[in-house]
Amino acid sequence: MKRSLAGSLLLLTALTATGCGGGASQESSGAKELEVLYRVDQTWPHMEKMLTSTKKQYEASHPGVTIKLTPVQGTNESYYTKLALLNRSPDSAPDVYFHDTFQVNADVAAGKLAPLDDYLAKWPDWSTQFPDSVKQAAKGGDGKIYGVPISTDTRGLWYQKDVFAKAGLPVPWEPKTWNDVLTAARTIKQKLPGVIPFSMYSAKIHGEASTMQGFEMLLYGTPGGTLYDETQQKWVAGGKNFTDALAFVNTVYREELGPKQADAHYAKLADKVNLEWFPAGKVGISLDGAWTSGAWKPTSTKPWPEWKDKAGWTAMPTQNGEEPGAVSMSGGWVMAMSSYTKLKQEAFDFITVATNKENSLLYATGSGDLAPRKDVAADPKYTGDNPSVKFFTDLAAVTHYRPAFEAYPKVSAQVQEALEAVTTGSQTPEEATAAYVKALPTAVGGPDKVLAR
Repeated sequence: MKRSLAGSLLLLTALTATGCGGGASQESSGAKELEVLYRVDQTWPHMEKMLTSTKKQYEASHPGVTIKLTPVQGTNESYYTKLALLNRSPDSAPDVYFHDTFQVNADVAAGKLAPLDDYLAKWPDWSTQFPDSVKQAAKGGDGKIYGVPISTDTRGLWYQKDVFAKAGLPVPWEPKTWNDVLTAARTIKQKLPGVIPFSMYSAKIHGEASTMQGFEMLLYGTPGGTLYDETQQKWVAGGKNFTDALAFVNTVYREELGPKQADAHYAKLADKVNLEWFPAGKVGISLDGAWTSGAWKPTSTKPWPEWKDKAGWTAMPTQNGEEPGAVSMSGGWVMAMSSYTKLKQEAFDFITVATNKENSLLYATGSGDLAPRKDVAADPKYTGDNPSVKFFTDLAAVTHYRPAFEAYPKVSAQVQEALEAVTTGSQTPEEATAAYVKALPTAVGGPDKVLAR
């Protein structure tokens, strides 16, 4: 349902009145205030811990500047919605915010983000500690940089060793094809009826997690599978690759290898899987990200001390074992600067403190995300804390990145429509592909931007 303009304005007024936004870069009596927006929930406190540390360090070294930390409770999607609403006005926009890389180009096109190149050129860490591949995470279509990475990631398969042992499956487990994954899931279903064989994100309520960790991990594992053709610079309209990826999802749900429908559409499925079901041996295989182990560390709300012995990890194979044999997707989050802030140097200085070695290490060791800084990646506190980190770091050799153009969020939304239709069984993979093909031209700005398959 579309929100009326009047309703949106009323909501914006209410948010401003309650102190969220309401004049970033405030200056009164010589004092300066920077507002920093970020997402937090009770099961993921790592960003708040890192930003609290950053605030103390920054204010100690920047007298006269106060940092206002503004948390947004809830899912990633609720965070994107809140950020978009606040960014509608210079008066409510935060000065600095935690930003998902797939949203960067849309905000660049809308004029919401400030380029950082002039500031980065004077910051030694940018040239010495951030690899060139990581720097691409927040590069706009104009070639400028619009954010400093706080995390990066890869994705693969987690499996529960106790479940595998009870089901008679091998440990270590190294599937070579999609069929190997499905065969293991079918074995778990047959041998352990009370266990969810395979968990993945495939409902609209999970937003980009469904697109990236679900669909794209499949699509980019098919021969030539992609959402965007770089050579012809056009969005790909369906095709066999697209349908095959949906067919895998269809098999998971029609054969009852995945979560029940109510659970598949539960907003906090990730918390259920990672904090409850997986540690308890109620899930056999989970398609998820490198950060998953962060849910089990001593700093988590529900630590799982045995995870290093009980959890296994392996690469998601390509469809039929095609080279390079495995597939991954990478993204991450950056600290970005609003184009509206009147305190750009102060805002950039805050970003450098948030992404220095100390705070990056604090965040990475708590969250389980992969560290974008070289000095953190080489630190024994980082490498020794997580036995899975080398494996997920090495997946960079087979990883792919989303086509992070301005239209991508709209394309992602259409992918989620197709995924959900197949998850619920309201459409076959072929029907869902056809619906995607029909909707794609509108999403990307016209049929001239679409390549038929």
